[in-house]
Amino acid sequence: MAGVGIYFAGAALIPIIVGALLDGAFHTSPLFVIVGLVVGLAAGAAAIWLKVREFTR
Repeated sequence: MAGVGIYFAGAALIPIIVGALLDGAFHTSPLFVIVGLVVGLAAGAAAIWLKVREFTR
């Protein structure tokens, strides 16, 4: 259970970083960063939910 924070950070940060790189390439700032933020937070929440569910069984 100690690695849940790192698990969430990885799931949330990777799409944000990719979004920033895409914004730089396509000059669409902040479109892809916002999309990456939403995707990252959803992925992080789902990852935590699955981990907690795994530990409570």
